[in-house]
Amino acid sequence: MARASLPDDPGPPLATSARSRLAATLIDQVLQAQRQGTLADLLRQRPRATRRLLRRFVPLVQGSGDGNPWPLPDLVDLLLQWAVGQLRPDLQPLQAPVSADHWLGQAGWRPVLALASHQGLLRIPDFPARYRRRTDEPALDNLCGLWDVAPSSVYRYLDRARQQLVVLLCSGPPDVAAELALRMLAAQTTQAAQAAHAAPAHDWHRAQMVRALAQGDAPSALWHAWQAGDARLAAQALRRHAAGLAADRVTDAIVERIAADPSVGARERVEFTLARAELARTRGAAETELRHLEAALQAAHRTGDRRLTGIAYGALGRYHEPRDADRAFACYQDSAEFLHGQPLTDTLDDDGAEAAAELATTLARLAWLYLLRNDPRAGPTLDRITALHERFALPDAVLGLVEQVRGEHARRRGELARAIEHRQRALNIFERLGDRRSLRATRLNLSQDYAEAGDTARAIETATQVLEAPGVTEPEIVVSAHLNIGAAHFLAGALGAALGAYGQALALAGAAGLRLHAFRARYNLAEAHYTRFRRDADPEDERLGDQHRDAALATPVSDCGPAALEAVRRLRRDVLGDGNVPEADRLLPAETAVHVEAFAEIRRLRERLAAGLPPEAHARAQLDLARCYAGIALTEREVARTWIARHDLGPALEAELEALRRELGRAEDAGRTLADQWAAEAGDLLEAPRQQAVVQALLARGELAKSVYAEMAGVAPATASRHLALLTQRGLLVVTGRGPATRYRLPPDSGLSEP
Repeated sequence: MARASLPDDPGPPLATSARSRLAATLIDQVLQAQRQGTLADLLRQRPRATRRLLRRFVPLVQGSGDGNPWPLPDLVDLLLQWAVGQLRPDLQPLQAPVSADHWLGQAGWRPVLALASHQGLLRIPDFPARYRRRTDEPALDNLCGLWDVAPSSVYRYLDRARQQLVVLLCSGPPDVAAELALRMLAAQTTQAAQAAHAAPAHDWHRAQMVRALAQGDAPSALWHAWQAGDARLAAQALRRHAAGLAADRVTDAIVERIAADPSVGARERVEFTLARAELARTRGAAETELRHLEAALQAAHRTGDRRLTGIAYGALGRYHEPRDADRAFACYQDSAEFLHGQPLTDTLDDDGAEAAAELATTLARLAWLYLLRNDPRAGPTLDRITALHERFALPDAVLGLVEQVRGEHARRRGELARAIEHRQRALNIFERLGDRRSLRATRLNLSQDYAEAGDTARAIETATQVLEAPGVTEPEIVVSAHLNIGAAHFLAGALGAALGAYGQALALAGAAGLRLHAFRARYNLAEAHYTRFRRDADPEDERLGDQHRDAALATPVSDCGPAALEAVRRLRRDVLGDGNVPEADRLLPAETAVHVEAFAEIRRLRERLAAGLPPEAHARAQLDLARCYAGIALTEREVARTWIARHDLGPALEAELEALRRELGRAEDAGRTLADQWAAEAGDLLEAPRQQAVVQALLARGELAKSVYAEMAGVAPATASRHLALLTQRGLLVVTGRGPATRYRLPPDSGLSEP
């Protein structure tokens, strides 16, 4: 049952724990000394106890001011004003006006009013209609008359307020509202002390934001950017110190306030929204990250600013990298196209240098995706960055990223010593910048280099450092670290440990929705099980290897790339054949990299022909070869058409297109006939763009799996099965294979099987 209280009843005293008794005694002494004007003497007697009590508040006060240490008496006085103000029921600053109703009629206000007036922090207003006080009447007597209570009641109010102070100062960090109030009071006090030579408030906060960033105080930097009303500065703080800010509980409160500010301009809002996506990425909040990225891209389009649009596409590409390789590739290509049109002059002006840095960043990420596909076009893309660097002084953050990519390029060329050299240079740059996220990514890559170089212990140690690093770590970093630890064990022959690390990586990747990482984990698990089966002849390893291989084969090509899927198809034969598995992470010849699936099929057909076939089978293989080459030609022609349309080159290249059409001859005619046939007979199933995508894929690859069709058609697997059955009934496709090996091909009478 609740206890009823009269208006003048201060209620039961708050309980104090044994742990807070010493702090309570010190707070009582501070209050008494402050009231008597002997605070400085007390602090000289008990400096260490006072600093221990206040140590959690010192960074907030200094960071919100000018960064300089506060004299202990000034610090205690400031914290006393703030703490007493936090006892106000309306949570307003201590000096904010208090209404007559609060002074006279609301008992909940009496503890804070009693303490503030008793300490001389608030002046008691005159209420002659209620009580006529004497000249120079003590606050205690004034309150007794004003509230019509005995002195013992006022003392109970004072005791209750003191115990609330103990709870506030000793129970851990203040809540968000209280921390923001402390920062505001510290800044106002500092500015008041510098009033004779202080800059305007906004300029002062901007200067303090730069200072806080230089000192690595990210929460204070973000707070000063908010107080300066500068969303671009806030975005800069979020980007540079996302890891630290992601773990700070006040960050979201400040970010939401900036986002709700109607004075933020359109361009600044785009940059700030991209920074919010970076914060969500650091926390592993993928849905929130994507929502902010899409909002930033739409806002950038509305501004008509090509630079911002290019940056937004680049950030979206980074999001899709571990989830949808094809989508990421398209985003980076769009980003490069938008950024390439920005003014790049030969002088080192701010606009040209900034545009060059943004373009170099996008090119570096595009080169990285080329490398993930073992595509040698990574080399020329890196050369473009070199040309930019010769004209502009690229920032260290960009140079560190480029060194990372150059290290991967060297690794995939088999130049491990050079790869480690590039990674170490990147490590030095990121250490100098204090970029913890990039440091983790660099150490991950170094662990992979060490493993391939045979230094297993160092590889595992480096990957473990990533897992043990302080701060919030993105899920893809954690998963990659486990994959690298597994790879190091695998290369050292410790297959059991490798399987354990790979299994942990697969579980984490599945939970985080990282489809590319899940594919890599399944590939590695299949390889390790096949390797142990070859060594121990345990049928369970063969079964598990097949299980992980089939799961990897079911991965959509957009999640992993055609070269990686081809490596999975060959994995069992390569491991259980001669045991010499070709390295998957090595650059391919240029043509093979561009048309991975087509050339993989060509290689299989050439191997069949070399083994000897009956006459009819031999002829069919030759026809299949012709279809592959025709598909390659048509694919290249369609890419050229897209480029011509995008850049309005039709009049200049019309003759060349016509000549190519004649050269393609019947293959092109058959392709057109096929497109017309699909348009007439599949229009109820697929929209025109989806039809074209499926037809082009069939022309290029010769066949499709159900998962690939589902992705291209944008339908669920069950709907894809129904579509494929109907397309087969209508004669547009034929079925080959069974189970996981089921494929859908063009019928022999489509005209594309003829030489």
